[in-house]
Amino acid sequence: MDLSSGGGPSSSTDEAASQLDNSDAMQLVRQAVLFENVELLADLFKVNPWVWNRVDRHGRTPLMLAAHNGKLDSLRTILMLNPKSLNLVNDRGKTALHMAAESGETAIVLELVEIGSDPMKSDNEGHCALELAQMAGHNEVAAKLIDAIQKESEDLNDAHIMLISACITGNSDVVNEILRKYMDKKENRQIIFNGRNEEDETALLIACTNGHIEIVRYLLHFEEHLLQSNTTKDTVIHAAVSSQNVEVLQLCLEVSGHFHLQMFNKKRNEIKSQK
Repeated sequence: MDLSSGGGPSSSTDEAASQLDNSDAMQLVRQAVLFENVELLADLFKVNPWVWNRVDRHGRTPLMLAAHNGKLDSLRTILMLNPKSLNLVNDRGKTALHMAAESGETAIVLELVEIGSDPMKSDNEGHCALELAQMAGHNEVAAKLIDAIQKESEDLNDAHIMLISACITGNSDVVNEILRKYMDKKENRQIIFNGRNEEDETALLIACTNGHIEIVRYLLHFEEHLLQSNTTKDTVIHAAVSSQNVEVLQLCLEVSGHFHLQMFNKKRNEIKSQK
């Protein structure tokens, strides 16, 4: 199994779309979106590959326009042609999901959430898609978003439990599958690696304790690990020593400097909060 390919931390941030474009090409794109002429839309995107992140006077990209108006076929076509459209934000911090929720487009909301749009992402005013749907009185959309958020939470908890089990048994295939599936968002990584509560076991410490060098090496590609147990106060160094695996210990010693910096920053923040 190749743990070195894929599943690594995403270094990209959400791109912003703010350039207003009322060119003839963009006018054709918008008409194709609204009339769901997907063949014309596909041709226009191929001839004008830059159109996906341009906005109209309302701050809508072609995907946002499709989402806002409930044009499911156009939305699917755009995402097929340019998947990056999914996480674009406009100058108000809104995504296509925000706009679909605001306008009460249930089918579009379900589609966007299913393919990975973040229902908890806030716009510039601090409102997520769920809040926008509730504010607009779209109760069905709000209910669907609540279900999606609850399911994501349950999935992350299950993934954490599965990861801990795999770190105990040394099942690299399970580790690899979990990381490939859930590592796109930093907040996901924090939950899956460390759990939600202080009593939860942490994946890196478990992998170190059990001496699974391949898993330890790959987990260390990510930065969201707690390097000290909240319950026992043991560090990754303690865990590595207890494993009696020299390679694991060497790897953990390499990150010990980061651990001490992490502990220093934590202590400094505690002191600041007391002032």
